[in-house]
Amino acid sequence: MRAVLLNKEINENDIGNELTLDGDSARHLIKVIRIKKFERILLLNGQGCKSEVEITHIDRKTLTLKVISWQQVQDSRRISLFLGLPKKDAFESIVKMSSEIGIKNIYLYRSDFSQHPIEINERIERIEESAIVQSNNPFKINFYDVSTFEEAFSKYSNVVHFSTFSNSEIKEDRFDDEVLMVIGPEAGFSEGEEDVINSFKNVSVLNLDTNIMRAPTALAVASGYILKSF
Repeated sequence: MRAVLLNKEINENDIGNELTLDGDSARHLIKVIRIKKFERILLLNGQGCKSEVEITHIDRKTLTLKVISWQQVQDSRRISLFLGLPKKDAFESIVKMSSEIGIKNIYLYRSDFSQHPIEINERIERIEESAIVQSNNPFKINFYDVSTFEEAFSKYSNVVHFSTFSNSEIKEDRFDDEVLMVIGPEAGFSEGEEDVINSFKNVSVLNLDTNIMRAPTALAVASGYILKSF
């Protein structure tokens, strides 16, 4: 179903009530999609709320929506990402893919080979919104800036380091708890960083028999590996 992200709290008491949608989302539906009266769309708020609404009135720049149903989805996401910051375009691809895959948390770490800092700015928010709408994902990603591995690694019993250089040492074939994937920038982590990462007792190292991959490609491959291990 066609979806729209709306930063608004809706609950079961709103069923049957009307609300107004304006701004870019409304203009896109009106001018580009040419949505019609009585069509239904899905409202998402990024916090697990999913509401089916019906178009009851169309103005030039606004839509009036009647709430038909409401659901609060339990957050069952089990994969998070520790990311050595890549280039800007690669990071934007990762945000989009992470939303579509259903990544819960992204820990942003400026590694030895990271070239530039990354800000979660309006452009990144728009990219994530587009991915949420495309995939009907009811949850936004949680972004955290970290300066050490410990800040993120200590939160997980299963950390999987997808390494270009270290030898594989998989400690778990199946994962019962949440998993933190560790992916470096295009040049990977430095030798010193590799040593630190692999020194944690909860870290499994995986070196796949592939060519060197860009960070977004590594995310896709790593996520597929983890998903089949649940």
